Parts: sequence; structure tokens; C-alpha cells
Amino acid sequence: MRVAAVFRERKEVRSFHKLRRTSSGRVLNLILLSDAATSSNAGVRPAKIPKLFYSNTLNYAILTKHNLRDNERDLFARALHVATKIFIPFDPKRLEIGGRSFFIEEFQFKDHLRDLLHLDPAQGDPSVLHDIKVLEALSRSPTLDPFIVAEYMRSEGLRAEPAFFAESYGLAGKTSSEVFQVFQPLLQKALGKTASPEEMARFVDQVWNVSAGTTDNLFLEALQIPQREWANVIFSWKALIYYDLVSRGTGTRLDAVLQVLRETTPRMRPSQVLATRIEEQKRDLARNLYKLHEGSTGYIRVALTQVVGAILGDQSAGKLSETLRDMADHISAVGMNVVLFDQVTSYFLYLFPRPSNGVVDAEEFEAELTNLCDIVQLRDTAFG
Repeated sequence: MRVAAVFRERKEVRSFHKLRRTSSGRVLNLILLSDAATSSNAGVRPAKIPKLFYSNTLNYAILTKHNLRDNERDLFARALHVATKIFIPFDPKRLEIGGRSFFIEEFQFKDHLRDLLHLDPAQGDPSVLHDIKVLEALSRSPTLDPFIVAEYMRSEGLRAEPAFFAESYGLAGKTSSEVFQVFQPLLQKALGKTASPEEMARFVDQVWNVSAGTTDNLFLEALQIPQREWANVIFSWKALIYYDLVSRGTGTRLDAVLQVLRETTPRMRPSQVLATRIEEQKRDLARNLYKLHEGSTGYIRVALTQVVGAILGDQSAGKLSETLRDMADHISAVGMNVVLFDQVTSYFLYLFPRPSNGVVDAEEFEAELTNLCDIVQLRDTAFG
């Protein structure tokens, strides 16, 4: 029976109860969002806030960007570093009792939807087809930050109600405003002619709202970017500005991790073999975290500098077009690496918040270092 295929190991499923109040680029907690949207509608004349899915079961799911291990790769038709997992809890209010999970990208995705959620695309129900389209868009979204999800869905021609995110993620609106503040003056300069405030506002709005259904845009036509690439190019530009904003200050966190690695030694003298292995794992983790950080932040910095230079330096439309299309080619890898760095460093500093000498257990320390080294190895190596 196919249902059995989606019951993961009990330990893995039960661990989702820790995510009840978690939100990050790796996790989209729809339970939290749906509860908040429902609460906000509790007035005398509640304004209906559309949720992400027609299926109420999906509206009370948790999605995660999951780093794939070797034993999971045979679930997929193509090679992936990261896949998008859906966790369906048995009881959204009691995540500790577990649930069922499967990947959007896996072979049997639609079989799982039919057998577990009674969502069968073969029936042609518009609501079901919409929900599947949203899930597939979420699988292609580089990360699950609310801003990135909302903007990626916009680029795909799907409506994500901003108020749905705003109730539980106060930073979503602030982030959108900050990205727009960077985006707007560059577009104004790129227009290359004098325009009234009304004309300029209309022009910026048209470019900001480019989607898969856009067929007319003077800015993108002037850059000679193929129409089929417009939505992804504009989304990638906004996403890269976002990743730049959220990556500021991560150098300080990297320094903190490196300090803990340098100055932490296990209690009791471990065997020579174990001591050597710990030192090797320290070096590997430090080296790969540095590459992960410098590769992604370096690419972001260079790419955005090139865009600004192409616009403010009055370079050719071809140069700007080339830079924007390169962003679109790399945005998924950039986003995944930004999230991976946040995931690994946050967990490491949770385990070891400060350097400790003679406190940590040698075997436990080595096991945690090995696990984190394995995860960091899953980074996209296109950036070093």
C-alpha cells in the first residue's frame, strides 16, 4: 500500500514538534500562519484573508528545505542537493505525536497527495490543480522566507495575500519595503530620461510586478531579455537584494563559530585517534564554513555591484542584461547556501554558545562535528 511509503522513521517525524514556533529560510510553518490569519478574522465583521491552499490539510502543514543524504537520493528522478519536504501532522496542536511526510520533488509526489490527502489531479478539479501548482512553486522557490515565497509566487502568476504572511512575520512587510528602496532608484536611473513622478511611479510599479503573465514591459524589452525570462530575472534581482540584507552581519557569526572551534577542548584526555579526528573535523568545518560564507556573500556583493555599476555608470544595456540573467541562473544556489550557512552556524552556536575547555564530552563533540561537516558538504560548490 502506497501510504506506508510516506511514514518516515518515528524519530524524524516526531522531531517536527520543535518547529512549532520556528520560521526561517528553511522552514515555512503554515500552522502558525493559518492560526494567525484565523485569529485576525475574529472581529464582528472579519475581513477574509485567503490562505495559501484550498486544501485545509495543506494549510496546516509544515514545509522545510531538506538537505538530502545519499540514502534519500533514489527517491528522485534527478540529482538534487536540497528537496522540499511536506510534513502533515496527525494533530496540528500536538506535533509531538508525529505525522506523515514526503517530498514535493520525489517520484511518487502525486501518488502521496492522492492517497493521503485525497487530492487527485487526474479529476481536473481547479482547486486541486491550483494547490499542486502552489506546491510546485514552493519547491522551486530558492528558500522559504515569507518575502521570497510571496515574490516567487508573484513571478509565477500566483496570488499570495501579503496579509497572510504579515500577521505572523512582521519582518515581511519591512523587508519588502527595504528591497523596494534599493530597487526603485536604480530603475529610475535605468529609465534614462526625464519623467514626471507619476510616470516614474507607474514605470517602477510595472517592473516590480512583472509575472509569468506579463507581455509588455519597455524596460525589459530595451534590455533584449527574452519574454519567457522576464519574471525570473526580476524575481532574482529582488531576491538577491533580500539575501544581501539578511546576510549582513553573518561575518560576525562566522568569527564566533571559528573562536569556539579554536578554543573548545573535550574534558578528559581522549584517545590519540579520537583527538586527531576531532582536530581534523574542526579544521574541515572551519574551512567549509568559510568557503560557504565567502562564496555566497562574495557572489551577492559582486553581482549587485555589477548591476549598480551598469546602471549608474551608463554602461550598455547588454552588460546590464548579462548581469541580471546571470543572477537568475544562480539565485537558487545562492539562496540555498545562505540558508545552509544560517542553519549550520545557528545550530552550532546553540550547542556550543561559547568556547569551553574541559567541559564537552569528546565522543559527543566529535559526533556533532561529523554531522555538521556532512551537512556543509551539501553546499552548492559553484561559489567556491
